[in-house]
Amino acid sequence: MTFMRLLDPRHWPSPLVFLVALVGMFALSGVVVSLAIQLMGSREAFVAAKQAALPWLFVWRWACYAGLALVWRRVWKPRVIMCLNEDRDGGSAARAGLKRLETLAIGAVACVELFNLIDWLGGSP
Repeated sequence: MTFMRLLDPRHWPSPLVFLVALVGMFALSGVVVSLAIQLMGSREAFVAAKQAALPWLFVWRWACYAGLALVWRRVWKPRVIMCLNEDRDGGSAARAGLKRLETLAIGAVACVELFNLIDWLGGSP
């Protein structure tokens, strides 16, 4: 029973879940890029195709951001606020933390897009 509990990510500490997810995403990204380079024949062909697709990738990313923001505002945030209202203090402290978290998430997206813009324009950060 204890071994099975160790295998369940719901029982892991949050930093461990984050690190496992991060390593998994890097590994998956590497596999996808390797496969794309293999299918295109060379790294140069892959870079050229990526440069040609940058405007469409920009549109795709912003569509994903808009979809996530819409689902957060319409579905997930009301559920979170209802759970916070059940706190002893009515959720006032947690709501302030949630506001900071939303601001940090927007800042992270802005930083990612700034670095993508620098890459798109051909500069180096």
